[in-house]
This record gives sequence, C-alpha cells and structure tokens, in this order.
Amino acid sequence: MSSPGPGTIPTTVDLLVVLTRLETKLDSATAGIADHETRIRVVEQESLRESDVAQLRTDVEALKRGRWPLPTVAALVGVAALGVSLVPLVR
Repeated sequence: MSSPGPGTIPTTVDLLVVLTRLETKLDSATAGIADHETRIRVVEQESLRESDVAQLRTDVEALKRGRWPLPTVAALVGVAALGVSLVPLVR
C-alpha cells in the first residue's frame, strides 16, 4: 500500500495500517519498559543480598578471631606430653 500524498484524503485501509504500526511500536516500547523494571528489581535484590553477605562476613571474622588456633593447641599438647613423660623421671 502506498501512503497517500499531500492533499489526498487517507482511506480506511491507510489509517488501519498506520494504527497497526503505532500499536506495534507501543507494544515494543512497553515491553522494553517492563524489561527494564524487571532488571532494576533484580539489581536492587542483589544489592540487598550483598549487604547481608557483608554482615555475615563480619560475623564470621569475629568468630574466627575468638577461636583458638590449631598450632597453639598442638603446642599445649606437646608441652603436656613432655610434662607427663618427665613425671616418672622425677620420682
């Protein structure tokens, strides 16, 4: 279909074609907006997760600082074993 020239009255078919094009463009624009909103929601949810993870990391680090390190326990066991083995020699 050719578009009407200047000074001519558009037919019903011409108007239908133009309205169909407008509807298609509007549908694609609203789909793009909905997709954009979905991506924004995902980013906001992930930022909340990152703050939760940061809080958990600080809690884990605090727990790590409060525990006895394994080398210290091994050294204490070694000293205790040495003490137990020297008891028979002292008597």
